[in-house]
Amino acid sequence: MGNYYDELFSLCGFEHEEIEKERSRIEASFEKLGIGPDDMETADSRVRRHHDVSLEGVRKLLGAWLKELIDLVLAREEGKKIVYFGFPAILGPGLMLRASSEEVFVSAPDMVLNHTMGQIFNKLDPLLEAGEANGLPPGHALCSLWQAKIGGIAKGMIPVPDLALASSYYCDMGSKADDLVTALYGVPIAYIDGIMDSKWGEYPEYLPERVHYLGARINQAFEKAEKVLGIEIASDAWERSRKNSQPFRDNLAKLTEVMKADPVPVSLVELELLEALSGSSTGSGIQEGIKAMDILIHELEKRVEAGVGVTEKGAPRVMVRLGHTSDPRVTRLFEEAGLAVPLTYILASRGGVKVKSGENYGTAGEIIAEYEMEGGYYHGTEGQIRLYERAAELMKLDGFIAQYLYNCRPVATISHIQKKYLEEKTGLPVLSLEIDNFDSRAYSAASMRTKVETFALMLKAKKGR
Repeated sequence: MGNYYDELFSLCGFEHEEIEKERSRIEASFEKLGIGPDDMETADSRVRRHHDVSLEGVRKLLGAWLKELIDLVLAREEGKKIVYFGFPAILGPGLMLRASSEEVFVSAPDMVLNHTMGQIFNKLDPLLEAGEANGLPPGHALCSLWQAKIGGIAKGMIPVPDLALASSYYCDMGSKADDLVTALYGVPIAYIDGIMDSKWGEYPEYLPERVHYLGARINQAFEKAEKVLGIEIASDAWERSRKNSQPFRDNLAKLTEVMKADPVPVSLVELELLEALSGSSTGSGIQEGIKAMDILIHELEKRVEAGVGVTEKGAPRVMVRLGHTSDPRVTRLFEEAGLAVPLTYILASRGGVKVKSGENYGTAGEIIAEYEMEGGYYHGTEGQIRLYERAAELMKLDGFIAQYLYNCRPVATISHIQKKYLEEKTGLPVLSLEIDNFDSRAYSAASMRTKVETFALMLKAKKGR
């Protein structure tokens, strides 16, 4: 017998047998989330309007996020020990905890809520407001990702975790949000600190001391996790977790090749869906995402062969940092202005310069830290900017849209030096665009449209179109 949510879940890539098998879990999670029959029309409309549901791979990606949401909401009732981390994060520790015990659930709840309660159901605002009312007030440059997480816990939508992995190595204020979780709910925290203050000209080289320090902090986090969760980190956990997630990284590399096509075969909206999974999930979301990408890449290759794209052939090609996680209307703005977006920061980072320090690192934490340092993301300002420079050649770009969040210190601080450096080094124009990639209450598509459309007109004139 069908139910009010069957059509939506079918639209989001669930097979009939899956819906029947998961029916009790769907209904239990929807009860906690306050989702009912009246929400289905909105969800169906948003998915059909903003996502290319003609592609099976896209439908399956949406389903992957819904499966991660259900696992998140029901983790406590299903006897899991729960670990939360923030976005962006070094995923290695979470993957190793998940690989060490099937009874441990590890996720970035803020991103899961953004992509489901936001992108699909358009019900994120009440969570943000609850976060603001529970220690993260508006007007204080506090990240809306934290507000979503605090709000979700405060409203009883997601469980209080057993442990928080606080990521001070990139988002230095993120650990303060986890401090709030501790203050409100008594949750233990494992702090993972690093140093991103590379001197200019050092990238892509790095000092071994940086790996030793970050690795030591990761090892300390493992020690605390073992004590709090009552588990033992498996000796082969890193190898198994890498093996399980490698297909996702491989598919991102394949996708980068597909996106070199002109016209680009898929929207930035769908790129954001799949890229964010790699930094948000360690369980069903990432595994379902791998299956979805296998299908999607095959579909996109067919589009490339047929010359089919989401913008017209010859459209100006720009790189953006990140699509909007909760409001696809904002992400659609770039393509509506006539710009092709072949890659984002996450896709570009897969082609990062890999440099070995020459050191031999023996602990699990140091191995993870070295892996992250090789990619360049955690070097500092220069490492991030140089990634854009490499992307220009890789994707034959015509310009950059360098988004920055005023309430995100590591992103906001590089915004203007990034524009100056890229325009001098590449000769390509840069639109420095202030935005909130997680909350569209202040930075909506309408508020940014004039800037983006003007930039698009300039690029088209430069190309003689």
